[in-house]
Amino acid sequence: MSSESTVPARIEICRFPAGKRIAVTTSFDDGHTFDRRVVEAFNAWGLKGTFNINSGKLQRTGKPAVESGTRTYLDASEVAEVYRGHEVAIHTVTHPWLDRLDASQIATEVLEDRKALEDLVGYPVRGMAYPFGAFSPQVIETLRGLGIVYSRTCENAANCFPPAEPLAWASTAHQYASDPTVPERFEKLHGNARYSGVFYVWGHAFEFFDKNDWAGIERIYKPLSGHADVWYCTNIELFDYEEARRRVQIAANRKTAFNPSALTITLNVDGKLVDLPPGKLMTLV
Repeated sequence: MSSESTVPARIEICRFPAGKRIAVTTSFDDGHTFDRRVVEAFNAWGLKGTFNINSGKLQRTGKPAVESGTRTYLDASEVAEVYRGHEVAIHTVTHPWLDRLDASQIATEVLEDRKALEDLVGYPVRGMAYPFGAFSPQVIETLRGLGIVYSRTCENAANCFPPAEPLAWASTAHQYASDPTVPERFEKLHGNARYSGVFYVWGHAFEFFDKNDWAGIERIYKPLSGHADVWYCTNIELFDYEEARRRVQIAANRKTAFNPSALTITLNVDGKLVDLPPGKLMTLV
């Protein structure tokens, strides 16, 4: 057995993979053709997005929708390809005010949207954003039994993650926030070497169309990209990593660590970053 002097003095479970200091995540609502422009830009810059879709409003022609001078919904046949590498999430079937519906209608709107989107993308859809940002205690209680991990509101919070109530998740800011703007807010946080947390921006791709501000995609989002100490993730990746890191078991004698999850978790062992593989018991001495 190794001597006591080789036992690590401190083992930290890093907030984000690879010891990244900040996580940047985004989300966009509705599923219009304008999302293609956002995805194209994000793919070029290494950003990740979560796209909340109303399945009942998608076109069903079997061919890609044509972008026009109006808000046009994507065709269901192109959803998987358009959002490949990003996250598709629930926005209900028809975009109602959920807080005005009874429990059965809430459940139908959410569960049917979830199933329809899963048929399109081929993976479990577990995240959501509230239409109009509207929710209530009844809405939250109804969602608990439907397999929804989180639901984003239209509220803002300086420290938005992890939320006390994942089904009432606030973001950092809307994309057109001002005084300060999104890039200014990010620059201030990123410039503080002691800051560690989540920077979460949401909006609609159609806002760039409505404002005739397509340059806004680059102006708002490109400054967030390209930072070595930032983890660029989807909403569900953020929640999945947080859940997995909480499951890591560090031995009381600090000689071993066990990761029962399916994700690699990064540890900081006396200042050295160590990746703890999924399902593995690792010796730390």
